[in-house]
Amino acid sequence: MAGSLTLHTMDSELEERLSSYARRRKKSLNQSAKELLASALGISAPQRTDHSEDLERFIGSWDDETSEKVRANLENFSRIDEELWK
Repeated sequence: MAGSLTLHTMDSELEERLSSYARRRKKSLNQSAKELLASALGISAPQRTDHSEDLERFIGSWDDETSEKVRANLENFSRIDEELWK
């Protein structure tokens, strides 16, 4: 039997955490809530938590272009200047 559930008046922390969870997984609030409930009730395996973006709001993140520029500039640090060793 399929049913539906409406959550009334979620506190702001719960709403923000559910929204954040859904955004990170690129899923709807509804699908995210169902996954979390199923996991909490032992119906499905718990989802692995991806912590790769946890600090992003504190330290920011780079787009692909900036990341490539940084990598290219860091390559200079791994080169040995043979002239210095003569």
